[in-house]
Amino acid sequence: MKKIIFVILLILSNNCMADTNFDSLKKEKKTSYLDFVLLKIENRLIQRHTLLGPQYLAVRIQYQNLGSEISFDEKKSKITISITGVMDKKRYTKKKYKPKISDCNILRNILLYGKHGYTTITQKRNKYLTNDEMSDIFISRFLNNLSLSEKEKEYIVKNTLVNALIIDSVRGNDISCSGNVAKDLN
Repeated sequence: MKKIIFVILLILSNNCMADTNFDSLKKEKKTSYLDFVLLKIENRLIQRHTLLGPQYLAVRIQYQNLGSEISFDEKKSKITISITGVMDKKRYTKKKYKPKISDCNILRNILLYGKHGYTTITQKRNKYLTNDEMSDIFISRFLNNLSLSEKEKEYIVKNTLVNALIIDSVRGNDISCSGNVAKDLN
C-alpha cells in the first residue's frame, strides 16, 4: 500500500513539474518571429535533401552526403544558408571530374528551387530559372503561410545569402561559392 501511494505521489509531482515548466516557457520565454522563420527555412531544406539523391543517368554531380545549416548574423542583419555536398567517393574514384562554379549554382538551384537552371551539356545558364523566378519560388516555398508583408518577404530575400561548398573527397578539388539567394553564386 505504501508503494502504491509513493508511486501516485511521484507521478503527480512529475506532472506538476511538467506543468510548471511549460507554464514558465509560455510566460517567460519568448520566441522571436525571426527564429520561427529560420526554423521553417531549415526544416524545408532538410525535407528537400532527397531531391539530390542518386540518378540513374547522371546529369549533375552525384552526392554521397548533403548538409545544410541556417544562421543569422545580427551585426550584418543577414541570414546565411550554408549548403555542403560531398561528392560520391565510389563514383568519382573511377571518373575524373573537377567541380565548377556552375555545379555550386546547380546544387543551390535544385535544393532551393527544384530546377537545374543550367544546360546539361555546356553547363551554361539557361532561361528557365531567372533571378525573378528564384525570388518568387523562394518566397512561395519558404516564406508562405507566414504573416509577413510583401515588403518583409522582399527584405528577407534581399538579405539572405547562400554559401555552397562541394567537397571532392577523392582528389581534394573542393569548390565553394556564395552570393544572394536569388542571384548567381560566385
